[in-house]
Amino acid sequence: MAVSRQKKQEQLKALEALMKEAEGIAFTTFSGATVQQVQKIRRDLREKGMDYRVIKKTLIALAAKKTGKCEFDSDALAGAVAVIISQDDSVAPAAAIKQMIKDTFDKEAGASVFDFAGAIFEGRLLDKTETAVLADTPSREESLAKIVGMLMSGPQKLHGILNSGLTKVTRVLDQAEKFTS
Repeated sequence: MAVSRQKKQEQLKALEALMKEAEGIAFTTFSGATVQQVQKIRRDLREKGMDYRVIKKTLIALAAKKTGKCEFDSDALAGAVAVIISQDDSVAPAAAIKQMIKDTFDKEAGASVFDFAGAIFEGRLLDKTETAVLADTPSREESLAKIVGMLMSGPQKLHGILNSGLTKVTRVLDQAEKFTS
C-alpha cells in the first residue's frame, strides 16, 4: 500500500524528533515476522525505554542525515527494516536485536525471523557484522559494576592478608604469654 506524501512527512518529522536526542540507533530485518511477534517486541522495547518503528529506508536515511547522526545511502540497509531507538543507551538497541534473534530462532530452519541490518554508532553506519559485535558490548552499568568489583578486590585482599597476619601474631603472643607465666 502506497503511503501519501503527507503521511511520509509526518513519519519523517516523528523519526527526526526521536533521532535528535537518541543515544542508540539500530536496524533489524523482520522477514516473516507475525503481527503478534512484532506487537510483543514493541511492548517489550517500550518497557525498556526504546522505540520500534517500521518505516521506509529512504526516510530513515533522510532523518539520520537531517539530525546529524550519520549520512548513508538507504541501499546500505538490505531488505525491509525496522529502526530501534534508545534515548539512554548506545548499545541497548543492538543488544535488543540480539535478544530478538535468540527468542525467534527456529532450530529446524536454522534461522531467525529477525536479523541485524546495521546500526548508527559514533557518527557512522555499522554493517551487519559490526552491529553483532556492538550487541555483545556490555552496557554502561555492567562496565561500571566490573570496574567497582576490580577496585574493591585489591582492598579486600589486602584486608584479608593483614587480618590473617594479625591473627597469627595474636596467637603467637597468647602462646608466648602461657610459657612466660
